[in-house]
Amino acid sequence: MNDREIRRKQMQDALDAQKTQKDRNVMGQFSTPYPLALDIMQYMRSLIGTDNVSFIEPSIGMGVFYSAFTEAFVGGGHALGFEIDPHYFKPASEFWQGMNLEMRCSDFLAQKPDELFDMLVANPPYVRHHHIDNETKVRLQKTVQRQTGITISGLAGLYCYFMMLSSAWLKEGGLSCWLVPSEFMDVNYGEAVKCYLMQNVQLLHIHRFKADDLQFADALVSSCIVIFRNSKPTADQEIKFSLGGSINNPETVKSIDMSQLKAKDKWTNLFTDEAPINEPQATLGDFFTIKRGIATGDNDFFILDKETIAKYEIPQQFLRPILPSPRYIKGDRINSDNGLPALKHQQFLFTCSLPESVLKERYPKVWKYVRQGYERGVQKGYICSRRSPWYSCEEREPAAIVVPYMGRAGTDNRLFRFILNDSKAITTNVYLLLYPKPQYARCMKDETVLTEVWHELNTIPTDTLSRNGRFYGGGLRKIEPNELMRTPAGAIASLLTLRTSYQQLSLFG
Repeated sequence: MNDREIRRKQMQDALDAQKTQKDRNVMGQFSTPYPLALDIMQYMRSLIGTDNVSFIEPSIGMGVFYSAFTEAFVGGGHALGFEIDPHYFKPASEFWQGMNLEMRCSDFLAQKPDELFDMLVANPPYVRHHHIDNETKVRLQKTVQRQTGITISGLAGLYCYFMMLSSAWLKEGGLSCWLVPSEFMDVNYGEAVKCYLMQNVQLLHIHRFKADDLQFADALVSSCIVIFRNSKPTADQEIKFSLGGSINNPETVKSIDMSQLKAKDKWTNLFTDEAPINEPQATLGDFFTIKRGIATGDNDFFILDKETIAKYEIPQQFLRPILPSPRYIKGDRINSDNGLPALKHQQFLFTCSLPESVLKERYPKVWKYVRQGYERGVQKGYICSRRSPWYSCEEREPAAIVVPYMGRAGTDNRLFRFILNDSKAITTNVYLLLYPKPQYARCMKDETVLTEVWHELNTIPTDTLSRNGRFYGGGLRKIEPNELMRTPAGAIASLLTLRTSYQQLSLFG
């Protein structure tokens, strides 16, 4: 690391420290570590084969990629950097004064190209969709549709728009390199990005870092590097997929024909050597409807302990037993205590459908508790503001089998454990709930059958569940209802098919 980069990093750290973590999360401001930026630039230099290139960075920050550019491309050409936040723009402009770098304090996504470049390298802002205002989101969706012919979901993060709209700034054949969250390869909104990479540009290489190899010390996100050329794809092209290590020295590398790629598939599965299973096979979705638990809108208000219930004399009709966070459940079975979960700390969901006028008159102490919610502004939250009354939560039947929808490798509890819930407790949305489909529900009312199914569910390998789910930084894994329903379930099929057939025959015995 040269002296100039040491000084730049010191300025970067000082500026970051002046912002709260929340502010940086909202704006997606997580600077790339210099060793990673230099590794990427050296790889780009090997692809381009010359030092004299022009370079654009859509979200330059304090210029870590430009710093790496000056190191890897000796005597590199003109560079242009956009930075929307004056907090970083002014210090960066002063720091890089005298270099062949033009800085513009503006939103890259709102600008039209006035020159074209040989190379683009970026770590775009990791801004989630709920931090993008609706007007901006609609404008960007329309621009993507106009420029690419692709419809992008409103759930897409800001980095997706950066990737899909940037090629307008590149020369024909120019190279584009993106350090982005790897989640786009698996989630539904990422389908538009995958369509873009397959249809609008020439995808060259995707390098995925392993989930436990965090590239950002201050952002819990699993990352990948996506490189493509601003050219139309060819039918016979091969794309390099590499995993682990660095992009210059990956642990594994494989080439995949373009014809094998499908936008609807999970691309993270392409990094392994496991052969695809072509034969149709039973999945959990054949036997269960799987739903998320309820979203209360504010767990601190809606989830009560016995002391709060006694203090405000909240009657049983406004309460539902509810399971605590998975980290408080050590075993894989929850016993029943007269319908309540037999746990040390029992919790209850508060939900009431009575109008305010009736609640005030009949239950003044309960109304006093609801008033506390008003004072805290609970009713203004996204979920609560869409309910009438806002303190009435959605109805949900207890499920006999529940599974935490997220987990972390290396913890005491294994990932995605299936928990047998003998109680009448419902759950919040940190759990997935397995409801037997009608043709299997009668069979699974038999405790013996239910227990056998539960045991079989817990024999599903963690790798199989993880492969259907999503990877995040620090070993974090998540799995959504549709992803869990796609999980192979051959053993469940054998067990339930046999039991169901037996019960059907017994009707005629």
